Amino acid sequence: MHWYERVAASLRDRGVSNAEVGRNMTPKVTGQAITLKLQGKRPVTVEELKVFAAMAGMTVAEALGDDVVIELQDEKDLIELYRLLSDDQKRAFMDMLKATVRAADK
Repeated sequence: MHWYERVAASLRDRGVSNAEVGRNMTPKVTGQAITLKLQGKRPVTVEELKVFAAMAGMTVAEALGDDVVIELQDEKDLIELYRLLSDDQKRAFMDMLKATVRAADK
């Protein structure tokens, strides 16, 4: 299950509308924009992910699971997102990053 499916299901279970989620974003976005993000058709920033997770009653790590596809604005977003991951997710991320660097060095 993708992160957006997990979050969308939790929002539905909690009776939270996409319009309500959109009003809690900074800047505010439409319910349609939220629908596209929860269908995996639009990228999500770290700040948006934090709002999604909070409104779904989840931590960011729970919302993401093993599915880490976030639009990063700069290195600060990367650091902030890393801090939100569980210990297992941090280990997996670092292993992937090290393998990527090794492959680039060849």
